Amino acid sequence: MKFLQQASSNLVPILARILLFLAFVPTGWHHAMEQTLFTGAEAARIRELGIASAPHGFAGGTQMASLQDTPPLPAVAMDAQGVQARSLHELTLFFDGRGLPKPVVLAWTVTIFELIGGALVLVGLFTRLWSGGLAIWALGLFLVSTPSIGEAFASFWKPTDPAAAMPRTLALGQLGLLVLALWITASGAGRYSLDGLIFKGRGGGSDEE
Repeated sequence: MKFLQQASSNLVPILARILLFLAFVPTGWHHAMEQTLFTGAEAARIRELGIASAPHGFAGGTQMASLQDTPPLPAVAMDAQGVQARSLHELTLFFDGRGLPKPVVLAWTVTIFELIGGALVLVGLFTRLWSGGLAIWALGLFLVSTPSIGEAFASFWKPTDPAAAMPRTLALGQLGLLVLALWITASGAGRYSLDGLIFKGRGGGSDEE
């Protein structure tokens, strides 16, 4: 029994760190390294923000240019033409739509945090610091992506309702990530981590830095 307890106490932190890595790093990579075609009102807002990208017309052809150098399109034409921009600006529009200041800066901050924080949580370096930040981001995602907390929790009691299935799954996933990140923040990375090596098995994080 003691062996099983020791094995689980060493294995569970590793699995939690892997899950946090898989939840955040691929998303950060998508935002930082991939391109998305924005259309309609999103394309119009991206142009207003002056984000450099390549305008795309659905009639064909791509012309690399800065949006500052591209004349504004009439409102009726905007739906027929999109703009190709870094996928990071999905976050930019997300923050901008909620009236937050400097949405581009916020989007870059979150993306870098997802990439660096998720990677360092995986290897277990300064884990409590980074997992604490990921916990804050997971909580923020839950709060802003749910129409209302009451609606989210109400859907938990309707597992057979197709209309409630997606909000329920999304809310449970976000809460699960939040719990994992908070647990790692409180308990540390575990023995098998760089923190455990550097801080002599204490699974250190912010307390030992």
